Amino acid sequence: MEIGPSPASRSKPLDAAGLGAAVLCCAIWGGNAVAVKFTVPDVPPLACAGWRFLLALPILVAVCRWTGRPLAVPRAAWGVMAIHVALTIVQIGSFNWGTALGQAGRSSVFINVHPLVVAPLAWLWLGERMTGRGLAGLIAAALGVAVLVSEPILRGGGSLTGDLIVLASGIVFGCQTVFQKKTFHRIPAPTMLLWQTIGAMPFFLALSWLIDGTVVERYSHQAMLGILYQGIMVSGFCFTVWMILLNRHPAGQLATLAFLTPLFGITFGCLARGEPFTWPLGLGAALVGLGIHLTASGSASARRGASWEDRSN
Repeated sequence: MEIGPSPASRSKPLDAAGLGAAVLCCAIWGGNAVAVKFTVPDVPPLACAGWRFLLALPILVAVCRWTGRPLAVPRAAWGVMAIHVALTIVQIGSFNWGTALGQAGRSSVFINVHPLVVAPLAWLWLGERMTGRGLAGLIAAALGVAVLVSEPILRGGGSLTGDLIVLASGIVFGCQTVFQKKTFHRIPAPTMLLWQTIGAMPFFLALSWLIDGTVVERYSHQAMLGILYQGIMVSGFCFTVWMILLNRHPAGQLATLAFLTPLFGITFGCLARGEPFTWPLGLGAALVGLGIHLTASGSASARRGASWEDRSN
């Protein structure tokens, strides 16, 4: 079965079922930071990533088989694959570390700046057009990030360190996405994600053992559920469903829904973690969400399709 962006002539407009599935994926991605917060009191942040990847491995192998993609990376592309593994380690490791230091809702906003990094880099490196709508989206999102970062500075203390680490993770995620786009012709996307997982998993567990002295501090039901959520729901379910959606519907229509992810993240952080909802958090998230929507819709009007791998992590 061929999975990937469909030609415009074969894509069907997003219907109610497709919209519901896309919103569900955004909601599950929005809960990722909350799952990390529930896990890290009992499992160190780096080990949390390692266990997540271990759970995702059989799912990714099955996806490669299902889509007819090879399980092996061509020898000539091993060097490129090593760079992708390194980027994955930096991106996921910094996301978990920063989220452990901060709040889940704020992390959900900062990690989702990655589409705003992709847009200008794709213009510079991939020759994709930057529209006025996309530029307005970048400005709106930058203002949103400024509002969010200013809050802990103005009130003193807070989660600024965690915020900045997750923001850096979002920037790395954006750079990684552009690099993926440049190398998908050498390594099929499901194969790449499989080997990113294989390469990063033992590194995370070994590094956690060296730094924290353990890969599991203590067993708890909430930690187990958090890891299951990250490995099965985020890396498995969402990955597969998003591929199916992008095979059936225009990628641009799906991309414009990405603004929902940080909004779900804030909602889940408040409801499940009891995190405070402040006006700077609401305003900053709204501006970032608006920026994501404008940038995605601007990019959709400037190019024929987008890669489903933009959301693979």
